[in-house]
Amino acid sequence: MFIQTGTAALDGHSATLDINVGHFTSIPWIPCYSLFETWPVNLIPCESSGVRELANQARVDFTPMAVADWFELERGWRRLRNFGIGIHRKADSVLFFSQQPLHELDAAPIAICGETANSVRALQAVLKGRYGLRIGKWQRGVDEDDATTPRLLIQNQAVEERNRRRFEYVYDLGEEWFSWQGTPLVSAVWVHREDADPAAVEAVENLLFSSLQRYRANPAAAISDHRRRHGWGMSVEEIQRLHKNFEYELGDMAELGIERQRAVLPVTIEGFEKP
Repeated sequence: MFIQTGTAALDGHSATLDINVGHFTSIPWIPCYSLFETWPVNLIPCESSGVRELANQARVDFTPMAVADWFELERGWRRLRNFGIGIHRKADSVLFFSQQPLHELDAAPIAICGETANSVRALQAVLKGRYGLRIGKWQRGVDEDDATTPRLLIQNQAVEERNRRRFEYVYDLGEEWFSWQGTPLVSAVWVHREDADPAAVEAVENLLFSSLQRYRANPAAAISDHRRRHGWGMSVEEIQRLHKNFEYELGDMAELGIERQRAVLPVTIEGFEKP
């Protein structure tokens, strides 16, 4: 369930701009939402796997969107400048856990966390294209008490599982992709509705640019504020190191990575189609 929030909910005043902006609260997205409580918009809490539905229901006007979803929806959604989240090489927060090495997982059952839209397609591409494996039956949702089923986790869940040290093999999907394709793996791009008011587009661009500037000026303060709100177990220093794995204003290599993903990522996730 998605509940609308925004300045109206935070300070008792109406939002100045009547637009809905997707709000990701997970750790990798902190730099994009520095001082978000001052944003004069309606913030819509969401996660990657839910954005497509929100977009189709016209419940968001501006949002990060998984690259794989944007490929299918781009006729109605335009990029918001070069904002997004790209993995330089290692992500440390898009991780595949297994008790066996990857090359032994032919047709293996795999658990996929519910939040991912892009990484699950990248995993299928890597397993088939790089390792020549058949895709087995995949399940959406992860049993935390199960320490045997291979699993793909992203963002906070990935970091927490890595810290438990329960799985013998941990693969970084960003590293796997880079070693195979030679480009960064871009998880999401910021987009806006094709018919969005140009003034609103400029306003959100300025909000994002200012947020990134504030974060770069004092990352510890931005992280500390976010950590107080959400109670993450990672230290400020750990989160700051994690953020160095990402770029939020996508450069030429990341743009090349997007085009490689367009060519390589599957439209259908085979594991979810199996009986």
